[in-house]
Amino acid sequence: MDFSNYSDDMLKEYIVDAKKRLGDKLLIPAHHYIARDIIEIADITGDSYKLAVDVSRSNAEFIVFCGVRFMADGAKILASKNQHILHPVPDAGCPMADMIDEETAEKVVERLSKECGREIIPLVYMNSYADSKNFCGRMSGTVCTSSNAGKIVQHFLDKGKSIFFFPDYHLGMNTAVKLSIDESQIVKVMTDLSLEDNKDIKNGRMFLWDGFCPVHQEFNDEDIISMRKKYPASKIIVHPETKRSVASLADISGSTQEIFDNVAKSEDGSTWIIGTETTFVNRIANTFPKKTILPLKQSPCSNMMKINLRNTAEIIKSVEDYIGGKGDLKNEVFVDDRLKGNAKIALNRMIEIVET
Repeated sequence: MDFSNYSDDMLKEYIVDAKKRLGDKLLIPAHHYIARDIIEIADITGDSYKLAVDVSRSNAEFIVFCGVRFMADGAKILASKNQHILHPVPDAGCPMADMIDEETAEKVVERLSKECGREIIPLVYMNSYADSKNFCGRMSGTVCTSSNAGKIVQHFLDKGKSIFFFPDYHLGMNTAVKLSIDESQIVKVMTDLSLEDNKDIKNGRMFLWDGFCPVHQEFNDEDIISMRKKYPASKIIVHPETKRSVASLADISGSTQEIFDNVAKSEDGSTWIIGTETTFVNRIANTFPKKTILPLKQSPCSNMMKINLRNTAEIIKSVEDYIGGKGDLKNEVFVDDRLKGNAKIALNRMIEIVET
């Protein structure tokens, strides 16, 4: 079947019909940043934490993951042996995840542990690849998402541990500020492995890698100041991957799911300025037409935008062909067996800490 001449309506019709034919053999998870037409045909939607939990509890044999590559990798890590994870666009990556790897993270932790004279626990943001999650799993660390970073960090602080948080500096800083960690105990680790000047690292509680999300890096203080002048009665909510100054100027800083939930429960007629990925903001605006919802600035994720109805339909068609003995699965996701065990430990440790 050649989908090249299919309209969006025809592609949707094919996907909906294929879902009926495949039944519970197929699951389509979609991240909040994916285009609305994909969200409409997805089985589950949410932020990276919700999707990780939902996928880990699914018995579907074929999971077509509509999100960027690290999310599909995470699903594969948590999948059982009989499950196949497929990804519509293998090159839909994450620049932040590319900013550090397992080898670099290990060098940082070794240096910090030596110079501080104590164990440093690595904590990696979900926006990372399997090698980084593997490192955290084997070093008694774990994974976190923007929705649970505070709880995970507090869990280790309560145990008297210091943390190396990577790859997102801004999420790490905003989390530390929310937890009232003294600024003298927050130390930036530069990409050349040097440490922030004028900090006594022996007293450090959170060491933050100097990485960032290009989408959220776009937002500046001036954007908030300008929008407050234009919409003085509005509420401004931003993602914690934004800079500390931006998060502090906003009314609320919250994860993707928290942004959605805050808008959902607000009164009709309210005005919201949202500082996060543009496709998601536009979808919220369409979902809640009785509220005024505006982006703080246009900042789309080009990698999320690579996933569309056509390439999703092609993956689902390959599932149907595979079941019928007519072809191979397209774009199946594989993770090095060397990494899977400890990466799974890190992901399950996150779920355990949050759920309990």
